[in-house]
Amino acid sequence: MWGIQPIIIIRGLSEMRKIMVFTSTRAEYGLLKPTLKMIQNSPDLKLILIVAGDHLLIQKGGTINEIREDGLEITEIVPYTLAHDSSEAISKSIGLATIDLATILRRHNPDIILLLGDRYELMSIAVCALIQRISLAHIAGGETTQGALDEQVRHALTKMSHLHFAATREYGWHIRQMGEELWRIHVVGSPGIENIYRADYLNSEEIKASYHIDPVKPTMLVTFHPETLTKEGYTKQQLKELTDALGQFPDFQQVITYPGTESGYLLIIRAWEEYASNHQNVILKKSLGSRCYLGLMRHVAVVIGNSSSGVIEAPSFGVPTVNIGDRQKGRSKAQSQIDVRCRTGEIVNGVKKALFDEQFRKGV
Repeated sequence: MWGIQPIIIIRGLSEMRKIMVFTSTRAEYGLLKPTLKMIQNSPDLKLILIVAGDHLLIQKGGTINEIREDGLEITEIVPYTLAHDSSEAISKSIGLATIDLATILRRHNPDIILLLGDRYELMSIAVCALIQRISLAHIAGGETTQGALDEQVRHALTKMSHLHFAATREYGWHIRQMGEELWRIHVVGSPGIENIYRADYLNSEEIKASYHIDPVKPTMLVTFHPETLTKEGYTKQQLKELTDALGQFPDFQQVITYPGTESGYLLIIRAWEEYASNHQNVILKKSLGSRCYLGLMRHVAVVIGNSSSGVIEAPSFGVPTVNIGDRQKGRSKAQSQIDVRCRTGEIVNGVKKALFDEQFRKGV
């Protein structure tokens, strides 16, 4: 029923097809990188790369430099992130992005725009493409995340897109149930798993030299994002529960990465900075970059938090995940995933199970 089908765009044989790709975060870029390189190196395709959002923020690690170091040619840069994390500021950021992207799309007139995931800023370029009658291809549609606004954004993008690249048959069927024609749906697997298959990550020596992290030490990898469907103020209580739980494991090196730019993310950063200042076993990083992140994940004892990487990539390394809260609720899950509420006791028990339960670890 499902399979990868050929995509046929009728054009003159001598014309290059212009593929526009939009990236605004470190995680999204890491997943897109192999595809970006293939497009850039193709004699039949012209890559129009739009870099925006978090990539431009020094406080998020300035990951635009990672893109340049990877040898990718950046076509346009779109700054739009306001220096506040309120829902009003996020809404205004979408408006600012829309203004610039409307002009960029008209200037380059791509044949198709490739988008990945469910970030709110993707709505800006998708709406511009819809109105300007430019085709959209969407990666990672049909998935379910009941604890975040990403859910609504993802499904809205599906309805605005013309081609769909789903990670699993189940997700492909979800897209079909939304009324999309069968020929438009292509089950291609997860881009994150492809990076692991390609072994596109740093080794222990490179991680230690470049990031001053020793992967040989017993390590926990922690990433926590806001649950954007909860009431404002709930994030503060979640962080208190999480930091109290992490504090009970002083013998582990704890590598913590910054959250994505969403309502409430500045509160999380401040909480991590305070926690790190009071615990010598904590290493707080604005961004590890995709190659270091995967390389480190390969060696850690456990992944903790509510990032999709703990649900998708970690199981491929045989690393257990303690998945906290509802942000990833609804995604397909591996046996290595332990779901807990954001309560100190449940998190501690989940981590202990991931680390010391021999029966559980046999199935990881």
